[in-house]
Amino acid sequence: MFGANSRRFLMTDPSYVARFGDPFRPLEPECRVVQFAAPLTRAQLRAAGDLVADRPDVELYVYGDASRDLDFLEHFPTVRRLHVALYELADVSGLVHVRGGLEAFVFGKTKAKFSLRFLESLPALTRLFLVGHRKDVAAVQALAKLRSLGLSGITLPDLSVLLPLARLRTLQLLLGSTGDLSLLPRLGALEELLLMRITRLSDLGVLADLHGLKSLHLDWMRNVTALPSFAPLTRLESVELGTMKGLADLAPVAAAPALRRLAVADMPLLTADSFRCLVGHPNLRELWVETGKRGVDAAVRRMFPAIVRDGLRTAAPA
Repeated sequence: MFGANSRRFLMTDPSYVARFGDPFRPLEPECRVVQFAAPLTRAQLRAAGDLVADRPDVELYVYGDASRDLDFLEHFPTVRRLHVALYELADVSGLVHVRGGLEAFVFGKTKAKFSLRFLESLPALTRLFLVGHRKDVAAVQALAKLRSLGLSGITLPDLSVLLPLARLRTLQLLLGSTGDLSLLPRLGALEELLLMRITRLSDLGVLADLHGLKSLHLDWMRNVTALPSFAPLTRLESVELGTMKGLADLAPVAAAPALRRLAVADMPLLTADSFRCLVGHPNLRELWVETGKRGVDAAVRRMFPAIVRDGLRTAAPA
């Protein structure tokens, strides 16, 4: 949850300035995002660039109608984290201004279709999240330092395009129709996996072969009715299951020997008995439960009074 001073909105409307102060004043130490949704003048862009010049921890978030190109980045040559959500974007050549040091990039959906070949000019990227961009997606192979990758609304025939990413620790696959995950075990550094709303997937047996996995999040996978035993996953500590409405058995999850945290939300097939497999688990320390049925949730609280937590804590996609 962002605090009051963790985001700086670069809004110049007089009423906003009167209420919140000069948007171009120095950033608070806790600020993590500087954002604007409307065009700024060159003078304002220079002032904004000065705000983040010595703050590599701050993300620049540009969205709405702020621009139809990325030329404004000439004022942000030291930015390390960039989030672009400009649907009407027509030109990405402005990325040249940050190509040497950009480490984290979120590229939101755009009306125009862009080739992803420009990624080859961003060798410092360690985190990348793409929404709907699939043309020349093989360009991600050039990102040797990449540790985290998110693909939303992008369908891959299989995961072969990811195999050169030897440092990849986190993978998020959302929406899209990628149906073949058989190459996941060949991503040897993989530690965190999120799968969300991939409706073509029904068989997740490959999960049992991800021996390095530490965190697993499954959400809205409506055709999944069973999971493989997680007994071989000796490093798996955190599992989140959200809106997995076809699942009625938690025993495969309970088999994970190092499991410390389990979060369950909106899973109507679960009963209180579904949780008995977790009784006596040697390492389970946190159980977050909102099955969608108050009676079941109450029974689970009575069953695990020492570890049930109030209010679900699930991780959102990057």
